[in-house]
Amino acid sequence: MSELLEGAPSIPEEEPVFQSSGTAFEVKSDDGHPVLRMIGIFVLAICGLGFANGLDFISPESGLVRPHEWINGMAAGAPHDSAEFSGKVTLDGEPLANATILLEHKNEDGIIDVPLETNTDKNGNFNFVGATPGLTSIEITKFNDNGEHNAVRHRLILNPPSFLEPKGFTKIDFEFPDDSEFADVDCTGNYSNGSCVRTISYFDQQMDFPLMDESAAGLYVMIGWAMIGLALIASGFAFFGIKKGSRGMIQTSCVLVFFTAGHYYSACLFSVMAFALTFTVPRKSIILDA
Repeated sequence: MSELLEGAPSIPEEEPVFQSSGTAFEVKSDDGHPVLRMIGIFVLAICGLGFANGLDFISPESGLVRPHEWINGMAAGAPHDSAEFSGKVTLDGEPLANATILLEHKNEDGIIDVPLETNTDKNGNFNFVGATPGLTSIEITKFNDNGEHNAVRHRLILNPPSFLEPKGFTKIDFEFPDDSEFADVDCTGNYSNGSCVRTISYFDQQMDFPLMDESAAGLYVMIGWAMIGLALIASGFAFFGIKKGSRGMIQTSCVLVFFTAGHYYSACLFSVMAFALTFTVPRKSIILDA
């Protein structure tokens, strides 16, 4: 058999050479365009605004806009009788029964009207229906047998109706001062029956921080923490979007940071702008040689 192969040509040692046909394929890609990275940096700055908005919300006593101002602003357009107010009055930890409570009330024109009046029951509880939401005042009077009655005045905020409820609900409890705290207070009034009233007003102390429903204050702070969390998640998407030049990640970051809008809606407006800009960036061309 070997004799038959002696005359056959040997396999050439050169490696085969392939020549390009010169044809090129152009593929469009949503990612990788350098302008997307610039938009991503802009979005990362917006995430910083969202984070700052959250910090403002979780600092109710030192923020730019406090929960009292926020709730009072929401109450500005609410109906004048759309609030319900309840609570409990105690004295030395025990229910204060038969105390008279006067609540400031406004008419449809926003003018102070005849106050609403009620008395505490045997458990110290009271309830008002048809109260005016927003900043208002309350006076609680405890009647004494000697004719020298004691009263306190407070500033407070009543919640306006929410989007899901026709009424705004507020619950605030009050601890009535002991009789000894009224010892140095002048008893004024000199009514026909010889009685008078000693009044302690907390208006000055509550000028910047009126009393408010604790649940409303807690909700305000909770919104702040939600903003901070969304801002951090959005910044993560923006960071990887910048790193990879990913249109999808940057758009996701825009959507998330949109919900960190604060009182001035800065993050909201800028995020909409950035989201719109991502659609103006042309798709990047990738050339594949055949």
